Amino acid sequence: MQGRSTLKLKERKDLAVFGIATLALLAFLFLFISYQLVFMAYALLTIFVFISYLLLWNESGQKECRLPPPARWPSLSIIIPSYNSKGTIFRCIEACKRAAYRGKREIVVIDDCSNDGSYEALLKCEGIQVHRKEKNAGKASALNFGIGKTGGEIVACVDSDTYLEENTLEEAVKCFYKEGEKEVGASVVFVQSEKPSNLLQSIQEIEYWLSFGFFFKTIASIGSMYVTPGPTALYRRSMFRKLGGFDEQNISEDLEIALRLHRNGYRIESTHETFVRTDTPRSLGSLMRQRVRWYRGGIANIIKYGDLFMNPRYGQFGLFVLPTMLGSGFFAAVFMGWTLLFWLRGVTDWLLPFAYDFAGGVALTQAGLGNGMAFIHSGWILWLFSICIWAYFLIKSFELAGQEPRLRHAVPLVCMLTIYPVFIGFAFLISYLYEFFGVKYTW
Repeated sequence: MQGRSTLKLKERKDLAVFGIATLALLAFLFLFISYQLVFMAYALLTIFVFISYLLLWNESGQKECRLPPPARWPSLSIIIPSYNSKGTIFRCIEACKRAAYRGKREIVVIDDCSNDGSYEALLKCEGIQVHRKEKNAGKASALNFGIGKTGGEIVACVDSDTYLEENTLEEAVKCFYKEGEKEVGASVVFVQSEKPSNLLQSIQEIEYWLSFGFFFKTIASIGSMYVTPGPTALYRRSMFRKLGGFDEQNISEDLEIALRLHRNGYRIESTHETFVRTDTPRSLGSLMRQRVRWYRGGIANIIKYGDLFMNPRYGQFGLFVLPTMLGSGFFAAVFMGWTLLFWLRGVTDWLLPFAYDFAGGVALTQAGLGNGMAFIHSGWILWLFSICIWAYFLIKSFELAGQEPRLRHAVPLVCMLTIYPVFIGFAFLISYLYEFFGVKYTW
């Protein structure tokens, strides 16, 4: 089975990086000419995208019928890649064992050269198979190794820090039997975060309800899932035989395989009748590393699968979902870069008068605050309108997660709508800079 991409992407990547840099320079040029005009145009475009999601949700996104069981439950192989996961792997295995499944199944752990004692402990665990790779080569390589060691008709890939619910497997397998013009190549479920232990994880908890809940359910309703989330995703084995395994050179193998499925005419189905819980980063540093990896993977895979972008052959996936996914990240990076430059220039312009005349500096500061009020007033109108739409999205996300808004959600919600977007914009900026300067990929 082929595990690595055979496409030669250097020339395409160089051209794409040049194009992205050119667009960024043009955006900066327009920002220098009229920041207010560009900001207003971006805000209006964002509202248009929000309203589009709102319409899609009301038209088809909120509808989901319970699927009947298949006439025959296919054999199932659960593959859990493990690297130094002693603190989570055994809970993950127990959750997989508890999950109901009426067909034949096997649980296979692939140890990727762990050195924390987890491999030795796994050998004593009953009801599973354990295989150890000779060389540490990352998650995609471990999954491919596991696919080669198993024989189930359906392959369930589960992260070692993810915990299935009792009905996860059966609800996900049912999706492979949905009627449609295209064959279902993969099935995904609602990913929720594990119970938070600090403010940062509480923000991510709501973010997961919104992203993996509302937005994923909406785009799934139009056949436009752009990723098979790493925590848990199920695949047809026949698809791997036809298209090859996970790309071992890719830092976002879950995004790459999803785009490959779309290019080759497969469907990705999802269900919100069940969910899994996964551990989330506890510190800003670990969260930044995770998001930079996600976003760099997104940039690299959009370049690799550029033929899907704005291509009517792929319907709303190519014409709406991919452009909004790429555009949101690109403009977040551009605006964050501009904001940093703007703040730096503002601080410099503010400090220089004080160097010559303290009283003059105070007067200029007061004048600057007054001149900015007109733009603030117009920006507030768009901001409030966006907040109203976001509030609706959040209400539906809470409903999908089976949660009621409580007082403990107040501070995380405020942070998510104010401070957290700055953090995400900064992560996008770093990702684009790393791609532009060719910084080595790290997990």
